[in-house]
Amino acid sequence: MESYKILERIGEGTHGQVVQAMERSTGQTVAIKCVRSSDKASKNLLREIESLKALDSDYVVKLLDHFCHSFSLYLVLEFVASGLPEMLYDDDIRLDDFHLKTYARMLLAGVVHMHATNIVHRDLKPANLLISSEGVLKIADFSLSRLLLTTDVADDDQSNRCYTGQVATRRYRAPELLFGSVHYDQSIDMWSVGCILAEMQMKTPLFSGDSDMEQIAIVVHNLGTPTDETWPNRNEMPDYNKLKFTHCNPVPTNVLLPDIDELLVDLVGKLILYNAGKRLNAQEALLHPYFFNEPLPCLEHLMPKPPKDHRQKLLPKPTEVIESLDKNFSCLYTILDETL
Repeated sequence: MESYKILERIGEGTHGQVVQAMERSTGQTVAIKCVRSSDKASKNLLREIESLKALDSDYVVKLLDHFCHSFSLYLVLEFVASGLPEMLYDDDIRLDDFHLKTYARMLLAGVVHMHATNIVHRDLKPANLLISSEGVLKIADFSLSRLLLTTDVADDDQSNRCYTGQVATRRYRAPELLFGSVHYDQSIDMWSVGCILAEMQMKTPLFSGDSDMEQIAIVVHNLGTPTDETWPNRNEMPDYNKLKFTHCNPVPTNVLLPDIDELLVDLVGKLILYNAGKRLNAQEALLHPYFFNEPLPCLEHLMPKPPKDHRQKLLPKPTEVIESLDKNFSCLYTILDETL
């Protein structure tokens, strides 16, 4: 740890925090993720290390080093200046449709590489998508990632291919996960991608439940009551039969996503499907007509660049408290004088 000079805190999670630091010998700015040692945290961090070591893409954050120090584990990552939410919600940055199309293409290119390596992210969401100082989108936070077993496993071993069901942030969690499934594949990431593409355009989450039950209700209200045609084998989900649904018809996708490019509506509609087997995979999504229709995606070197200290710029400003009673009243009198 002595090799790095801590500059400032970037963020904090359940098991630790991320700081911006400078490598003393080279002057390189890096991000260091510190995780307090515990069985669960250590297991997740080891998975993150293995995933990042296996991945080599311009659209995935790079692992530079990792080490242990004082009962904590550290990941040294390339420093990335900003994040997708900061870019979306900064009123000083103009993002046109061709910019958002490029973000979508970069996201899918990263997912293509990830899935080709048999890695499923399991927590894709805007907060885990970073934007570099060059304007490049990079997938980050692989703490919930998992190497999937390959399809050449013998049929009698298929039942052993089960994974943790409690993954993915609720608003981006595929319906099979909401119903407790432990048998899934990369298609859960594609549901999340569909939600992200919609949110980039709408500036609000597509399905925004505050509890698992509310999330299920919102998804069913919009996609309609599942049927044998829209979701075969749904009864095999551990929690599916615990709920009863009143019949409702699906909301047309162009109504769910109003005033949006019809080709993007079509793409999102082919990702947010109950039937995981019918969702487009990342490569198919990347070849969707949306990316080849006007306006064409922006060239990457022309993408908006986040300003320096972008994250800090958008933090809520602390309320200034005037401790002196006299000062409080003098300020009040000044305001009154100016308005009278």
